[in-house]
Amino acid sequence: MQKRNYKESFLNFFKRYGYIVVLAVVMLVLSILLIVSVSKPRVEDKKPVDNNPITFYNPVMNFTVAKGFDGSGLVYNATLNQWEAHKQIALAASESSEVYAVLDGVVEDVYSNYLNGHVVVISHEGNLKTYYSSLDEDVKVKKGDTVTKGQVIGKVGTTANAELDLGTHLTFAVMENDVKVDPSAYLNLTDK
Repeated sequence: MQKRNYKESFLNFFKRYGYIVVLAVVMLVLSILLIVSVSKPRVEDKKPVDNNPITFYNPVMNFTVAKGFDGSGLVYNATLNQWEAHKQIALAASESSEVYAVLDGVVEDVYSNYLNGHVVVISHEGNLKTYYSSLDEDVKVKKGDTVTKGQVIGKVGTTANAELDLGTHLTFAVMENDVKVDPSAYLNLTDK
């Protein structure tokens, strides 16, 4: 008799609340499928092989590499008398040498500070940004300007106080997907 009561109670409960149980099971299954599909790499997520790699216009002509990129260690900075990361390159050139945009893009920022001097930041397609530091005071672009590859954006100066020991030079940095990368991957850095 008691078994029958349990059975009837269960059937009554299921008639009354069964849709909630079915809905909960469906939601659980959909959640599991979503988690599995998001965590599994898809073929279209893989970066395609680029048959036409990006090549930059040189940011300055007639240069020598005064200090290269070092993404893994510390480099001694004689001006500041300290060891530090050097995730950019310093291109020594004569004062007032023209500085060029390396790719088409939009000027994201133009600013000045004590360590880096006058700086221009340009955003490019492909989640790339380029930074030009130690420019002369006469910067030729302003925030929001559209620039073309090879366009003059300023001149090499001596405004960066962080690397005075290097003399007149352009400090050039590249960010790809918000991470500083070695500019030599995009430039021909044989001394010009």
